[in-house]
Amino acid sequence: MILHRLLFSSLFLSYAVVLATAVQCGVEAGGALCPGGICCSRWGYCGTTDSYCLVENGCQLNCTDGDSGGGGDGGGGGGESGGDGGALGDIISSEMFEEMLPYRNDPRCPVANFYTYDAFIAAAKLHPDFAATGDNDTRKREVAAFLGQTSHETTGGWGGAPGGRYAWGYCFNEEVGCPAGYCDNNPNYPCYAGVNYCGRGPMQLSWNYNYGQFGESIGQKEEFLQHPEVLKTNVTLSFMSALWFWMTAQPPKPSCHSVITGGWTPSANDIAAGRLPGYGVTTNIINGGLECGNGGPDDRVVSRIMFYERYCDILGASYGPNLDCYNQRPFRVSYWSLYSLPCLNSR
Repeated sequence: MILHRLLFSSLFLSYAVVLATAVQCGVEAGGALCPGGICCSRWGYCGTTDSYCLVENGCQLNCTDGDSGGGGDGGGGGGESGGDGGALGDIISSEMFEEMLPYRNDPRCPVANFYTYDAFIAAAKLHPDFAATGDNDTRKREVAAFLGQTSHETTGGWGGAPGGRYAWGYCFNEEVGCPAGYCDNNPNYPCYAGVNYCGRGPMQLSWNYNYGQFGESIGQKEEFLQHPEVLKTNVTLSFMSALWFWMTAQPPKPSCHSVITGGWTPSANDIAAGRLPGYGVTTNIINGGLECGNGGPDDRVVSRIMFYERYCDILGASYGPNLDCYNQRPFRVSYWSLYSLPCLNSR
């Protein structure tokens, strides 16, 4: 017990020790519950303090502010948000989440039972403007856009797949093969020897500078530079990384959030480059260097749009204008850029 108390003096400092210590609960322990109904922390340990129990600290099970998920039961809260799901829970129920991602727990998905509704809700609470900006149609459209882009990044669909190709989002949480080479010579976010910064999580966060900046946003820069692989074992942090990228402006790029909610006004340069408000600009932000400005069509862009339209239809949201980016010049490349990764396993 003394060792465990020391482990949790800092949630992320604990990870280096956890690597060599047996976990007790949650996704890291196959969905095991803690005895006596006590909390399961983000790292898979049982306890009763805020470090273990608060959703905002990554609690997985039996949390103070509701069960944050973390694998195992595969679905979430078993119904409507019940008033504790925040702004996101007002827009999307667990039933809708299941309808949108019906095959994410299928054995044919490599990370079946990883992504959960409750973890999505818990992560979104750290970004109070997500799914809470604008009128109801705008709020729904943002959720559809986020899930559309991340479903494309994690798709396991193929032609002839049950339910259709675009029912197979959220099948991966790490780039296939996790190749080396995602190390940029950046003095602010240096690479650690032997650490691989390949794509992970719903947005397939990649490169040392992205892991470092995400970690920095939650006060854990060095921990994420040392242990980026936690995004494939902790579902709440995995969603948090994707929402961080979605909500954060990347100069000269706006945030995906501001674009899809109407908060972004294109400059004269943007207009000249064909970058007009709409879902297509979020694709440009995420992977414009490879997918945008080529005149189209592009199967990757089509996939992003098809996922998005499917989710808009389920939520009852309008699509809005400018869905593709075929005639948009990419934003200027900077170290913020996040590139689409070859984990898109269309069969």
